[in-house]
Amino acid sequence: MAKESVVTETMVLEIIREAVDGEGGYPGREELLQDVGVDSIAGYEIRLLIRERCGAQVSEEEFDGLRSVGDLLDLLRCRGGAPAGRGTALDA
Repeated sequence: MAKESVVTETMVLEIIREAVDGEGGYPGREELLQDVGVDSIAGYEIRLLIRERCGAQVSEEEFDGLRSVGDLLDLLRCRGGAPAGRGTALDA
């Protein structure tokens, strides 16, 4: 039986920060993905890490349609596994 993964907003923000080699704090919800350093390579890595660590699929087309960090968090929330807040389960 597969273990269910608990996904938090903090986990997703950490994935973004890791993919763009960011240092310091987490990006804010209102920040544009482009402004935090998400290019096509980082976008691919973010999608891969979300699938591996969170068990959620985000297609390339869906990801390309996102503008902000909050858009990504909201997309995941709509899937039933999205972040409700920092440190809280996405499906809480």
